[in-house]
Amino acid sequence: MTPRDVLLVILRDLFPAWDIWICDRGVWRAAGFMLVSASTAEALMEHLAGADPDAFQAAARAFAGRAA
Repeated sequence: MTPRDVLLVILRDLFPAWDIWICDRGVWRAAGFMLVSASTAEALMEHLAGADPDAFQAAARAFAGRAA
């Protein structure tokens, strides 16, 4: 498993309402109530944070709890 594969699994876990994948051209995509595309995982996360702020806040709380 590559780091990219691990990141994909993590994003899928953090945003369960979204189908997240990397297309054959290397573009990161997420489909939920809308389609989101980005050239990097970081940019996809930013788009998902805006599109699904509740899921993003839940993810932030989960990571904050792990750091404590």
